[in-house]
Amino acid sequence: MAEPISLASGLITFVVFALKTSTSLYEAVDSFKTSQRAIRELRSELSGLQAVLLSLQEAASNSTVKLDVLQVPLQRCGKACQEFEEVIAKCTAHSGGSRESFRDWAKIRYMGNTIEGFRRTLEVYKSTITIALGDANIRTSVVTVEVLQEYRQLIDDTVSDLRDHLQEINNKLESLTSQGPSLSIEDSNEVQRIQEEKESTQQCLLICADVAAHVDNTRPKVLENLSTPDDGYQSLMNTSRAQVSARAATAKTLQDCGRMLHSTTSKLEKYLREIENRLDTMDSTAIRPSQHQISEEASIREERDSIQKCIEIVGNASDQADQTRTNEFEDITMADDGHQVIVSTLGDLISARRITVGNRSIQWLGQMSDESLQKLSGDHRHFVPEKFERAQSGIVAEFGDRHGPGRKLEPDARSGANPVTAKERLT
Repeated sequence: MAEPISLASGLITFVVFALKTSTSLYEAVDSFKTSQRAIRELRSELSGLQAVLLSLQEAASNSTVKLDVLQVPLQRCGKACQEFEEVIAKCTAHSGGSRESFRDWAKIRYMGNTIEGFRRTLEVYKSTITIALGDANIRTSVVTVEVLQEYRQLIDDTVSDLRDHLQEINNKLESLTSQGPSLSIEDSNEVQRIQEEKESTQQCLLICADVAAHVDNTRPKVLENLSTPDDGYQSLMNTSRAQVSARAATAKTLQDCGRMLHSTTSKLEKYLREIENRLDTMDSTAIRPSQHQISEEASIREERDSIQKCIEIVGNASDQADQTRTNEFEDITMADDGHQVIVSTLGDLISARRITVGNRSIQWLGQMSDESLQKLSGDHRHFVPEKFERAQSGIVAEFGDRHGPGRKLEPDARSGANPVTAKERLT
């Protein structure tokens, strides 16, 4: 574990620390190459967190706006990523260290949280950092109405999540501290981590409250400018109504921003309550399960059995699809002047044995596309057998079907004999 960072260090130090640990955790999680939803969402959240931290690093290096209020959240965010990576390493060590065969993601716990709970914690930190960066931009730049609307919605959501998170943390602390002197060393360390998380969450709430106050202070000024314009502005209104519309839209956006801030605060409080609830459940393993828990466990087992059956069905279908099919043809006899097609247009194999074909017969064997088969069929319509041509012209050889069509004999010039046909010789 890396050495703890003092709060006396500069903001850049905390940004680098959080960026380093989040990147390391992302690489550790990505190395498993699993497609489970919880892991995919965690990777996505870590990727988004890294992008925000990079923006914060640039802003902290180039901007004169004070962002030191983020030191506590950054420190806790970095430690959470670091400790969660250690939890993953410990779990894989117990399973033999094989990343390819590791499947126990559902058993991973950090501060009583599942992987999804840890992802939500990272989401709150990412949103808080984004809000602080947005406040710095509003103070130093001109922003559009759309940006203000998105910014206000983000604040509302983040405050609500933070409140839920804080409630969960308080519940956990109450549950752990109620054990008194019997608290183990591991539980003592857990209490310390949860206490740090609580302080960090409270700091995030303060950041959101400060930004909300800034928006509320900005809104009356915009409204005042709209209600009491000076002569110069009145003259400008007569020549450019578009600017008035822009100011009115900005004023409305700021009003909406105030409402969104309250919504974000609500979500933050809800997130805090979730943390406190997890604290309450940490010592529940020593309590006899209730009838509801037993029923819930039975439902989970049924769902597990159902999923296993679904996996079996899909696996069987996959095996069936992977099998190589072979169409077998044996002991086939075709008379003279026949036409036979033994082909596969679906990519299947063909096995043909003891195939007998008569004279002047056409036979197609093998594999071809549907288009090729259609073309061959079309070309064959233009083929007219020789026997059919003779029948059409009225010329029929009596022994043609038995001995072939024969040929006309030329007269012998030396003897002067007349030509003799095959029929006369036979008689």
